[in-house]
Amino acid sequence: MTNEQEKLVTLNMGYAITLARQYKSEILSTDDLISEGAIGLMKAAEKYDASRGKPFVTFAAPYIRRAIETAIGKLENDINVRSTDESLPIGSRNNFTLLNVLEDKNALQADATVEEITLTDDLLKCLNVLNELEQRVINLYYGNGYERQTMAEIAETMGLKRERVRQVRDTALRKLRKAAKKEEM
Repeated sequence: MTNEQEKLVTLNMGYAITLARQYKSEILSTDDLISEGAIGLMKAAEKYDASRGKPFVTFAAPYIRRAIETAIGKLENDINVRSTDESLPIGSRNNFTLLNVLEDKNALQADATVEEITLTDDLLKCLNVLNELEQRVINLYYGNGYERQTMAEIAETMGLKRERVRQVRDTALRKLRKAAKKEEM
């Protein structure tokens, strides 16, 4: 592993821990789930290409989840669980079923949250190139911090004509595209 890859793993280990804690397992301890997540994180770091512009956490999330789910799946096969509610054989020290190792659907999805925060941060950086009117129209039109509105609703809210809202939106989108192209360079 290169220094850059080791740095990615070190900086994002907390994210792998957060993802691992989303899985509930009586078969694997939390430490085991975290270890499997770390293995997935290392695989992601080895394959990550920063030049593609995708945030590392967004790229790594599927690798981390796959590593955890594969470990759980292998253990399920090892103990020959036949149904989701069938207990382990008598004499086992554990009293659990396959239902105990399924993903906790009530847990917050950290990867989605991180991706949303990243996209919001990127959007906020780009919005700075817009004037106040353009920012407000874009925020209302796309529902950024507000309930999404149609151009007619925005026009009524702002006391403008619908055509003027369309013009402001189109101008703002051109500015955002131009700013995005500059940032890519």
